Amino acid sequence: MNALKFDSEEIALIDNVFYLHAPDGIGRSKLAARVERLLGVGATARNWRTVSKIGEMARGVS
Repeated sequence: MNALKFDSEEIALIDNVFYLHAPDGIGRSKLAARVERLLGVGATARNWRTVSKIGEMARGVS
């Protein structure tokens, strides 16, 4: 994975969760395009705005 990631990208695998910070955009990331195959599992992605909104909804905040 490190060979595919750009210098600006940061990755972490914590428990069963893979985190990818791609400040130049997921669409430009070679790693993001191949992560499912590399990990051998299906993946879904959410940007930080969406994660924040889901958190607000879960807490009942508008």
